[in-house]
Amino acid sequence: MGDKTSKTSKVAASILIVFNMIVMIFCILLFAFGLWMIASPSTLSTAILFTGSATLKALLAPEVLTVQLGVASAVLATFFFFVSFMGFYGAVSRSQFLLFMYATLVLLLLLLECALLYYFSSSLDEKGLQKEDGQWTHAIRLALSCCEHNYTSPELVRPPWSCCGPGGYPSNCTSENLYKKNCQEAITSWLRRYQTAIYALLAATHLILASCSIIRRYRSASRSHS
Repeated sequence: MGDKTSKTSKVAASILIVFNMIVMIFCILLFAFGLWMIASPSTLSTAILFTGSATLKALLAPEVLTVQLGVASAVLATFFFFVSFMGFYGAVSRSQFLLFMYATLVLLLLLLECALLYYFSSSLDEKGLQKEDGQWTHAIRLALSCCEHNYTSPELVRPPWSCCGPGGYPSNCTSENLYKKNCQEAITSWLRRYQTAIYALLAATHLILASCSIIRRYRSASRSHS
């Protein structure tokens, strides 16, 4: 029985270590991206141009690479790095406190992410794309290859560039090149198809991580009392 429990604890620790290591690497890259954006947006813009990706050049245009976005990216990266480090180091060191805190934060993040997903998906489903949403509107049009119904009107002189794909940036989009699919219908169809799966994936990922943390903590507590 003890060997089985020990093996379960090792599997739980392996899952925590691998997952959180991947997240920490991503957070370091995002933090570096944010610092680069803060320190020298012009050189970052030049580097993006060198990638040759029309989508990246359009979505990460020079006017988008602001200090505010850089600070937000760095702050988010720092927060998620410390949460992941808590799970990583807790699994390695068998720290009961870190494992408990990590499990708690993972469950709280699950509630927050589900609430945000519900809010934004409901807003998109009811209102469609809004100008004030900024780059998100362009990203959604590109991802779904769609355009709002009102932009298909022939009297409109210049629709948003993303209604014609990456090649429409910054002002090459015309009524002749618009995506034919209506964004409101495309968004509603996409949400009906994938929303439940996204919620299930979020819940499964967070619950597995929290369960692994609790298993590892329980095994650590058992060892300390034996």
